[in-house]
Amino acid sequence: MKLNKTSLIIAGVVALVSMQSCKKYLEKAPDNRAEINTVDKLSQLVGTAYPSADYLTFTEYSSDNVEDKGVGIGSTNEAIDLPYNWEDVVGDGTNTSTSYWNGCYGAIAAANQALEAIEQQNFGAAALPYKGEALVARAYAHFMLVTLFAKTYEPGGANTSPGIPYVLAPETKVIQPYSRGTVQSTYDLIQKDLEEGLPLLATSAYKVPKYHFTPQAA
Repeated sequence: MKLNKTSLIIAGVVALVSMQSCKKYLEKAPDNRAEINTVDKLSQLVGTAYPSADYLTFTEYSSDNVEDKGVGIGSTNEAIDLPYNWEDVVGDGTNTSTSYWNGCYGAIAAANQALEAIEQQNFGAAALPYKGEALVARAYAHFMLVTLFAKTYEPGGANTSPGIPYVLAPETKVIQPYSRGTVQSTYDLIQKDLEEGLPLLATSAYKVPKYHFTPQAA
């Protein structure tokens, strides 16, 4: 009888420990993403809200600034030759238009993640410069996309041709459908982000201001 009682106590302790371990496991994030719960982490995240890819190659080589100097001069590179001939580059290699497209939306994703963290956390006034930077960075990335991948904006025109997807929140689905809207609606959203973000910028928020959108830079 005493043995059964001891066994029950041991079983109860094991069950309690198992429940606590399970609770701790379930409290962990399902992946390795950082929780943005301090202003310092927020500032680091906003620092990544800039396109990591380059647009110079495919824009310069498709412009009138470049000419064919003849056979045997220079080197063959699809990222250069195809834009020169106004042909699409297949793939997302370095210096391609697809690489820049992805780089801009990666920057936009970082900006949206920062803005969501600001809404969810009680950071106070210390977070305002980073909110401003995230909004301006989001506007900039969308501006570059609509400039390069949609028809040119015509002041006073209808601007009803397709724009580009304007992403305003972090993605929560593997495949999220988006509307391109119009060129006009894209520029309206860019203007809205700028008007909200520019007044919040502050040079004093950064240790190295030259690498961020500041009142002077913006």
